[in-house]
Amino acid sequence: MELHVVEQFIQTYGLEHRDDILAAFSKRVNLKLVPRTMREEVAIGHSKFGGYPDLPSGSDHPGDNLTFLAQFRLSDFAGCESVEALPKEGLLSFFYDLEEQPWGDKDERHLWRVIYTEETRLERIRVGEALNERAVAFEESYAPNVDLLFNLMTEDEYTALEALFDEGEVHAIGGHPNAIQNDVFEEAQDTYGDRFKRPFLLFQMDSSEELDIMFGDVGILYFLIPTEALQAQRFEETEMIMQCY
Repeated sequence: MELHVVEQFIQTYGLEHRDDILAAFSKRVNLKLVPRTMREEVAIGHSKFGGYPDLPSGSDHPGDNLTFLAQFRLSDFAGCESVEALPKEGLLSFFYDLEEQPWGDKDERHLWRVIYTEETRLERIRVGEALNERAVAFEESYAPNVDLLFNLMTEDEYTALEALFDEGEVHAIGGHPNAIQNDVFEEAQDTYGDRFKRPFLLFQMDSSEELDIMFGDVGILYFLIPTEALQAQRFEETEMIMQCY
């Protein structure tokens, strides 16, 4: 969503707390699946959802019980201010145990994995089951902090504004997560402690018909990392939370 749309909504409804409402929107990168029109696979080392991962070698794969979800070529985000904290080069890959479907408890950390590699010589590692493969398009725009907005307007006003948020599947990096239950950042701090006082949304992945994947009951996965760990490129400190309906 663009801020000028929110500005117009504020004017139309004559809302108070203009500055606070605008401050409840944070910039982020939204990820859109590109419909598949050809049989060819996405090129090795490029951003994509599904298929098989690209890694330096087979020994880097975290295990056939972990399904590859997506990989992002970080150079694709050049010029996106909302994700400036990410490294400028390299590949970031996400894995998750679709059979166990962990919620993100501390004793479940072996059931997901985030791998960052700076290697340029990669190979496609065909291990385990693969999701449908789709290329990715990127768009930087603004995402709402729903909890803040709900407290800044009447229920009818919020319901009208909420209708503008309906974007179908919502996959994203950076900004504020699209919570299904309670605030995701607060849940991360409650679960993993004070090192998550300043979390960064490393990847939000929605359930997807196109990828033929569902998390819980039409849920969303949130991969989160402390900002300090991100700046130091300690991606092994990434944690995960799932919420669903």
